[in-house]
Amino acid sequence: MAIWVICEGQSDGFRRGTLELVAQARRVAPDGDEVVAVAVGADAARADALAGRAHRILKVEGGHLEPFSADPWVEALAPLLEEAAPSLVLWGEGQRAREVVPRLAARLGWHAVMNGLALERRDGRLRLLRPVCGGKAYQWLSADGAPLLAAFRPNSFDPEAPADLETAVEARQVSPAPARVEVLERTEDTGQRVDLTEAQVVVSGGRGLRSPENLKLLEELADALGGAVGVSRAVVDAGWADHSIQVGKSGKTVSPALYIAAGISGAVHHTMGMDTAKVVVAINTDPNAPIFRYADYGIVGDALQVLPALTRAIRELRA
Repeated sequence: MAIWVICEGQSDGFRRGTLELVAQARRVAPDGDEVVAVAVGADAARADALAGRAHRILKVEGGHLEPFSADPWVEALAPLLEEAAPSLVLWGEGQRAREVVPRLAARLGWHAVMNGLALERRDGRLRLLRPVCGGKAYQWLSADGAPLLAAFRPNSFDPEAPADLETAVEARQVSPAPARVEVLERTEDTGQRVDLTEAQVVVSGGRGLRSPENLKLLEELADALGGAVGVSRAVVDAGWADHSIQVGKSGKTVSPALYIAAGISGAVHHTMGMDTAKVVVAINTDPNAPIFRYADYGIVGDALQVLPALTRAIRELRA
């Protein structure tokens, strides 16, 4: 048997989420099972960077696989998965997984779980954790039995693992049909130095910032902490910020080591996107705001005053 990890690249290698999944797959794989790093399309060219981390690298190459489009990916991966029948296929939670995983599960008749938080082997059985009821509860699921496709949030696992394996490399040529939708243009958001979904620190703001000009206070604090900026849905709906940095149910899901919520009330729509943050700091003028129920540290005050003070203090400490 085997555990497959569908790898996702970026300009300088592979995303942190991919390295986390490869490392965790090695930790939970039974003796004798191999971990296979699967690189599709453009990612196949950089797959050698994973040598030593997985038992095998599978490069899936062919036409119509780049730029990414769900239809060719499903058509390319489905027969490979059916042939190999790995016990578990791991994905990084994100738009790519949300488009491909359900389609593969339907075509193959396999189980699928999205938004996973933990994966472990206990008493010889593999199980995974996911949120339910809008993040108000958590559920452990057994991963033994039928093949399973599972997507996990970034920052769920330790990405560090020794590159000490003898890695075999295999290339498979596929010929999927072109996508039904033509990609006319693709743009890359270069506004943030750190990817929001993988950032260890996220500074988010809501309507409590009172005007779009005050979003710069989030950027200044994020820069001081080496983190990324997020916003609530209310900010996006008001036209103050782009949807690409929205945190919440209809935006991005984040699991940073530190999450700072400034001027955010804490509606369930938002907290579903950040409830697995390790440490939460809430700043709000309303001491009864729901966000304080999720906070490890709470500051009752005006975010327009608290954010600059925090930024100054951090810069002074780091100086």
